[in-house]
Amino acid sequence: MMRKRLATWCLILFVMGMMFGCCPAARQGSTMPDVPASHIICGIFGGMGPEATANLYQLIVTSTPAAKDQEHIPTLIYSLPQVPDRTAAIFSGDTTIFPYLTEGVTRLEKSGASFIAIPCNTVHYFFDHMQRSVKIPIIHMIRETAAEVAAKHPGAKKVGLLATSGTIRTGLYEKELTALGIEVVKPSPEMVENNVMKAVYSIKAHGDKRQAEEWLYEAGKELEAKGAAVVVLGCTEIPLAFNAARSGVPVVSATQVLADRAIEYYQKLVKAKIN
Repeated sequence: MMRKRLATWCLILFVMGMMFGCCPAARQGSTMPDVPASHIICGIFGGMGPEATANLYQLIVTSTPAAKDQEHIPTLIYSLPQVPDRTAAIFSGDTTIFPYLTEGVTRLEKSGASFIAIPCNTVHYFFDHMQRSVKIPIIHMIRETAAEVAAKHPGAKKVGLLATSGTIRTGLYEKELTALGIEVVKPSPEMVENNVMKAVYSIKAHGDKRQAEEWLYEAGKELEAKGAAVVVLGCTEIPLAFNAARSGVPVVSATQVLADRAIEYYQKLVKAKIN
């Protein structure tokens, strides 16, 4: 009896596959056009964290000058939340993070991505390792953000940085901004741990955004008191709760910069392909 039932179900599934084009035999006569393999595709390596990844894609969509669906950017998103904590890996020197990073960028490359954007500031500590793993370019989020500050706020000599303790400790922003003649102002260690890091991990855990906003507001005000003429949101969780309207100085979000550069990079590659 069981064998008869199994045979019956197999026959039903085969017929459905033929009807709805779920098997090669049904697709042979299909008139559906093939998607051009030559498309320029933006790859997003995310999951660090997932909400920040969704926010980057949303910013790319809303910032793209498109009048219809077909004018938006073909995008591959690989969200890998299992990547170990970046700050912990930096502090401990734990290299077990490397296979996860390699997996993230190589999977996008193998899937057809033309370039990669990574919505996580701290992971850029491992930028060279990731770039060596693929032949396609990876946008350097921190370098691009520093360039944005210099271009949009040329008179700013001091820039305040709201970022994770890992990003601050590595000096990633200091390296890029100092090279442009800009001094970096950082929150006190106590403010980083009690306000910034609490806000970041709270956002990752779907905590109270209003409380996170207050923590980040206090951290931002400390930077202003230290003379910051601009505040950089150097962690992709921070823009999800930071209220720029309450800031006394201009705010530059690294996530928005990354979205803008991804759009520009796509447009440049498309133009080069057409010409």
